Amino acid sequence: MIARVSHIRLVGLVSERNKLMDKLTENGLFEARETDAVSYALRRGDSALYRELKLKQSRVSFALEFLKARHAAMSAALDANAREVKTGRAEPLDYVLSKEKYSATRTLITRADFSDARAREYELLHVCDELQKLSFAIVDCKNKINEVGNAMRAYEPYAASPLRMSEYSRGGDIALSAYHSRTATPPEETLDALPCAYELRRDDGLLIITVCRKSVAAEIDKGLGALGYVKCPFDDDCTATQKIDALRGELNDAERQATELTKAALEYEKYVKDLRILYDVIGLEIERAEAEQRFLKTDSTFVLEGWLPEAVAEATVAGVREVSDSAIIQLLAPEERDAPPSIVVNSKVVKPYEQITDMYSSPRYREIDPNPIMAIFYFLFFGIMIGDAAYGVVLAIAGFFIGTSKRFDTGIKKLALLVGMGGISAIIWGILFGGYFSINFGFKIAILIDPIKEPLLLLVLSIGLGCLQLIVGYIIKFVALCKEGKPFSAIFDCGSILLLFAALVFVVIGMLPSLAPMLGITVSFAPPSWIAIVAAALALTGVALILIFGGRKSKNVFGKVVGGFKGLYGLINILSDILSYCRLFGLCLASCAIGLAFNSLGDILFGVPVVGYVIGVIVLIPLHAFNLGLGVLSAYVHDARLQFLEFYGKFYDGGGRLFSPLGSRTKYVRYS
Repeated sequence: MIARVSHIRLVGLVSERNKLMDKLTENGLFEARETDAVSYALRRGDSALYRELKLKQSRVSFALEFLKARHAAMSAALDANAREVKTGRAEPLDYVLSKEKYSATRTLITRADFSDARAREYELLHVCDELQKLSFAIVDCKNKINEVGNAMRAYEPYAASPLRMSEYSRGGDIALSAYHSRTATPPEETLDALPCAYELRRDDGLLIITVCRKSVAAEIDKGLGALGYVKCPFDDDCTATQKIDALRGELNDAERQATELTKAALEYEKYVKDLRILYDVIGLEIERAEAEQRFLKTDSTFVLEGWLPEAVAEATVAGVREVSDSAIIQLLAPEERDAPPSIVVNSKVVKPYEQITDMYSSPRYREIDPNPIMAIFYFLFFGIMIGDAAYGVVLAIAGFFIGTSKRFDTGIKKLALLVGMGGISAIIWGILFGGYFSINFGFKIAILIDPIKEPLLLLVLSIGLGCLQLIVGYIIKFVALCKEGKPFSAIFDCGSILLLFAALVFVVIGMLPSLAPMLGITVSFAPPSWIAIVAAALALTGVALILIFGGRKSKNVFGKVVGGFKGLYGLINILSDILSYCRLFGLCLASCAIGLAFNSLGDILFGVPVVGYVIGVIVLIPLHAFNLGLGVLSAYVHDARLQFLEFYGKFYDGGGRLFSPLGSRTKYVRYS
């Protein structure tokens, strides 16, 4: 059901704003709304506080992401070191990484933990600042590592030469030079044509050392440059190998310093939980700052408006009066022009099914809550699509275990409970269908239908349940139109369709003796003769209502006539909706058939002497797990589709907005 809400309007002193907001939000039951404009000289709240809080929250977010990145980097370094230790190329690192987990699951905390983090805000923000300093130092180390690495790569081509690089000079009449290319390999006859003596050294590419007169050095540079060679630009008083060794020492020092800085950063991992809580503490303050931007104020007073659940409105107002004698408070009923948030209140059984409706669209405040009725059909259809009692037991155990555990977030728990209840439905339908891991017992154990041997009965059941859901949808729309004061629309738009469905029921009853042998069932009664008359009367009445009143909203005669025939043509869509429920039949039959195929393979493996049963069980477990997983995914998706397109399309508009009280949008924590 959709709970009623109250519109609260409060006028208070700016000096008391914080304690008034604390009282309103302490139970997480107040949602702010835009304050209605008044004729007085009031102004909107400013955004300076909002920007300050966003900046503060970004500091906490950076600290958490930085710690997460350092944890991952250290984990990778330890793994790499472990591999090198096994090959004898390195000594083991003397460091034990913490077991801190940076999962996306929200942590379960108490309100006391929340208050404690708020009280320690100064300390925790200081931790964020220290982590930021460490991040800058690590960035400097990384820049140093990249710089030294690039330098080493620049010197490496000349490591094949034993000469000091300062010797590559042009003092006197003789020029000694070195040229390098990683790709160019000119033929020696090309080099012989140059006016110089040369020596080739092959290591990383080709290194050419030339000796020539100074007067022809420029010609040598031009000739080798045309061949793609680069002249050594260095003049260090050491060999390239000595320079690389010196740079490698700098690189090791920089990497060692980065590792030590990472270790220093990870010392702050003990604050991760507190920082996560602080992030959401600041998030609550940001929500309040956003809300206050919607309020009107003067220098000394402010006006706020919002929504409260009607059930707690009086108690909340009483609590606010306790902290302020000067505040003026009004509780108002929502007006027609208002768009109040929807507070969906259902039993624990129906609660998990709300996420199905929310995927489609949340109900509007003044609209019927479709969840209790939809939950019944979703439950039934899910079980039919699985169609196996043993699969249902597995789903029920796993679903309720996860759904009742405190280790998982609310969204995961709701989904798990949805699957768990689908497992109960699968147990019921599996017993009726005789499905137990699709095992062929050699005799009939199905209480109602054997899907493999009696597929037509399964098809009739699927279509029958589909017709029932469509009828319920039209009845809900009929009642809703009557409540809106539109009885003629209810009769002409919904009543006519219901008459056609009623006619269909009588037709089926009349044809039952003829259809029974085809379906493999026995009927011991003969329908009375008036059944056909009633069916014809209902059908003709329904068709007449559609033809005569289908175009009643048109202003001209032609439009009224065309509208009637258009309404009659629309019956094809209803037939299409009915046929959509054949997916219940198809998915159930597919699950049973796949299970039987897997069991046939198991029978072959069981025939292997000595180890046959062991191998068979080892093979069948993952195969049936695959079939179960495929069945659950298909049932979840196709069941939701039937609700969205076939059922909700008959009566449900949606377009609502769920109640979002201040403090409910947490990222890292949830309350116990």
